[in-house]
Amino acid sequence: VIIFFSIFGVVHAQGVTASQDEAVQLIFWNVENLFDTEDDSLTNDEEFLPYSMRGWNRGRYQKKLFSIYKTLIGAGQWKFPEIIALAEIENEKVLRDLIEQTPLLRAGYEIIHQDSEDRRGIDLAVLYRPERLQIIDTSFIKLNFPDDAYAKSRDIIYLKAQGKEGHDFHLFVNHWPSRYGGGKASEKRRNFAASVVRATVDSLLLADPEASIIITGDFNDTPEDLSLKLLAGRDSTLQIISNRDFSGTHKYQGIWSHFDHVWVSKPLLQGNIWYIKNQQAEVFHPDWLLETDKAFGGVKPSRTYEGFRYHGGYSDHLPVFLELNVKPNALAGKEN
Repeated sequence: VIIFFSIFGVVHAQGVTASQDEAVQLIFWNVENLFDTEDDSLTNDEEFLPYSMRGWNRGRYQKKLFSIYKTLIGAGQWKFPEIIALAEIENEKVLRDLIEQTPLLRAGYEIIHQDSEDRRGIDLAVLYRPERLQIIDTSFIKLNFPDDAYAKSRDIIYLKAQGKEGHDFHLFVNHWPSRYGGGKASEKRRNFAASVVRATVDSLLLADPEASIIITGDFNDTPEDLSLKLLAGRDSTLQIISNRDFSGTHKYQGIWSHFDHVWVSKPLLQGNIWYIKNQQAEVFHPDWLLETDKAFGGVKPSRTYEGFRYHGGYSDHLPVFLELNVKPNALAGKEN
């Protein structure tokens, strides 16, 4: 079923009120180059300016903001998700525009973001609803590659959140180094990123073996690659819960790959306090995010640009999402 964006869609979302239950919906999406239309002299954003080869302008920018809003609400089952993690956003301005110039305004999102040293100026960010979650701790983990001090990448976002019922969970949001130059040639940097996250996870588990940990993002690797095996650990203390329900999250030259996924610590699978609904994260793949792949057959994500030609789609990646809940007896114990 194709759902066309319309005034009805806006009114419907505006009418959504905050859920009274304890569920936390979490969505991660690489939104593919969400740039504003202003020149930043400190980054290589020249491709996304009104007079560039791409012809990026105010109208196209506004359309992309509303396309992102529509998709986030759709993945949130037509409710405002509690946590939205985004990759490939340029700066805080585009985040402000997203939550203030679309019906997301009604959800009261707050922003977790810091400019990274990525040369293109693309960062990670987290939007969250403070009426539903309290953020206890936040940090931005830099990747200082031992093989090249001049190589720059996106910071990894770490946060510790607390639900309304008082239980904590940890979240890591990633966008690991790209495969530019080839998967094998670039894999050592993704392996390094994995080791950095894994070391932080080990510290959390050492302090609290029952810690509820969620790791999501665009890893630019599949679960079969070494980097994700390093992340999982020898004892598989982290396990993947996504990639079961669709062909992939990214398609390149006719081949689907699961680059965007979710990993969790074992206590989340055991459901000691927090638990994942259906023990899985899903790929959000409605018809509006896909189009016919005329070159290779099947379907593919509908992109904003095909090369330098404006295409008007959404992103070259599909979102992944999950629902986090608290075990009923954990709630009862808290109340008593």
